[in-house]
Amino acid sequence: MGLMMNSLGNSFPFIENAEKIQSDGITANATLTGIKGIDNITVNGNNPQILTYEFDNNGQKTESKFSVFEPEKTDNLKIGDIIPIKHLNGESMPTEFEQYSFSMDFMYYIAGAILLIGLILSYLLYSRINKEISLYKTGRIMDGKIISISHNKGFTFSKFGSSMDVHYEYGNNVAKSRTNNFALTNNKSIRDSIKILVSKDGNSSCLYPELIAKTNGWKENYVA
Repeated sequence: MGLMMNSLGNSFPFIENAEKIQSDGITANATLTGIKGIDNITVNGNNPQILTYEFDNNGQKTESKFSVFEPEKTDNLKIGDIIPIKHLNGESMPTEFEQYSFSMDFMYYIAGAILLIGLILSYLLYSRINKEISLYKTGRIMDGKIISISHNKGFTFSKFGSSMDVHYEYGNNVAKSRTNNFALTNNKSIRDSIKILVSKDGNSSCLYPELIAKTNGWKENYVA
């Protein structure tokens, strides 16, 4: 989003002191040396234009650029035309055109909305992961009985994000845990036992991460 806004902002020149130049600037004539459309911005089928011109500034030839969006005027311009300008402290602007500026406020609203959604999703993900990490550290290994297994397909073509929800019971509790390690339920069906990690108070649990356990050399009675 930042690169997009920067690209649009750099697409055309912008004179900050336009009002000051208009009121206090020195009147002069300039020769038009270039007319270029801003192709990545289109309004009602027309593109803003960048006018490039040269003028004499105390005996020194100076080149300047100015962005406009007045198709009815710029369509009649051609290279070599003389246009009236005003210049002040090295900056200049044509007097017969209004300066075009592209408002990017809506981009900040879009970026803000994306940031807010990202923060909410990050918080939800952190809450889930933090609970599981705590169980990995201090949970007790127990057996649960599978109640149901449902698969989440993820993205259609890549299968990225595919996972499964395993509902199980232990003691008098029924819980659900999500995993993308499909090997956990290989050759298992409803009412079969499955290893789970249960918190010390017995209120939270998750599937025992066998792959993580083997990778890190956990022991069956592992307690941090």
